[in-house]
Amino acid sequence: MTGITLHVAHHVATITLDRPPVNALSHAMMQALIDALRRADADDNVRAVVLTGAGRCFCAGIDLKEQLAALEAGRPGPASLGPALYDALLNGRKPTIAAINGPALGAGVGISASCCILVASETARFGLPEIDVGMLGGARHAMRVLGHSAVNRMLLTGRALDAAELYRRGAVEACLPPAELLPYAHVIAGEIAAKDPHAVLLARRSLARVEDLGVLDGYAIEAQMAESLAGSTAGRAAMQAFAARSRGV
Repeated sequence: MTGITLHVAHHVATITLDRPPVNALSHAMMQALIDALRRADADDNVRAVVLTGAGRCFCAGIDLKEQLAALEAGRPGPASLGPALYDALLNGRKPTIAAINGPALGAGVGISASCCILVASETARFGLPEIDVGMLGGARHAMRVLGHSAVNRMLLTGRALDAAELYRRGAVEACLPPAELLPYAHVIAGEIAAKDPHAVLLARRSLARVEDLGVLDGYAIEAQMAESLAGSTAGRAAMQAFAARSRGV
């Protein structure tokens, strides 16, 4: 696939953005990423997805040269595939882990912030530099993991936040030396893959639906998912095993 590699092992799919030097997203690469996410999502052997970048950068955002050429030619550019990409990330069935190995800029912020769990290398940073290059975008995604003031400052000034600051603000689960990043992400993916796949599916579906709901509406969705899980063979067995342990059986 153009600029994208997909590898599956031990029920974990690893998708790597690989378009040197900075993994800027061309139209072909955006489509390949969407296809890879959908393939992983449809593969019953895959229970979790790790998304990372090759080289020194996670993703420098949309390929601006290609986007400008498309605009001048009156054809769709890479940005036109944004809705489909974020739909694949936000509404996919499989939990996603962003292993942010370097700078994530513009759409790179959007991609990583659309994943379920974020971990970062010490060399990572988040930036929304579009204000300086005639574009906008990524702020709504950043708001999922960062606060109002921080996102406004990033968008309006182009200021970036480094990995240590992202960790301090609770936007990422860990800030790690580069060599430890992928192993750490795969440990989390392995923990997820070891769970009952049906339970993970329902939990993932629940979280995807309740994020923008009020507390009571969100709880109603969670209650429906919990009832569905309790009615499954695996769910009932897990409850029975817990009850037995609590009785000391």
